[in-house]
Amino acid sequence: MLDVIFALKFVHVLAAAAMFGVWLCLATFMLLGHRSGNPSVVAVTTQFVVTVEKMVMIAAIALQPISGLPLAWAIGLSFGEFWIVWSLAIYAVTVACWLAAFFVEMRIRRLSRQVALDGVPLPADYRPLFKIWSALAAAVVILITATLALMVWQPRFD
Repeated sequence: MLDVIFALKFVHVLAAAAMFGVWLCLATFMLLGHRSGNPSVVAVTTQFVVTVEKMVMIAAIALQPISGLPLAWAIGLSFGEFWIVWSLAIYAVTVACWLAAFFVEMRIRRLSRQVALDGVPLPADYRPLFKIWSALAAAVVILITATLALMVWQPRFD
């Protein structure tokens, strides 16, 4: 049983680290692409970001509950514990924010790709989209950090 617990814990921690690290890197790339102001750079950057999110973030997001719930059960934790309830709630909000950001990224990718092909500057529609994406990206970073903090400290109020 101990091998199963270690395997689940390893997968769970690895997925959490991947979520945090990949999202932080991709958000940085998006910001750098945006700061260039060049439609071609924005188009290529968002293309790479969306592709990496499809390959890595979706897997990491899926692995969190797939590994976390059996791990909690295997080590005998109650699903009613404060830190587990809050971790799950924050995780749900994180996934919702990430999904919203992902759909905004796809709109930015589509928009920037078209203007890059047309050889025109980024339209007025782009800036509000990027502001929405920035707010969502910041929320995701803060929420993932809060979830990681709860996972590490596991506060109990009994």
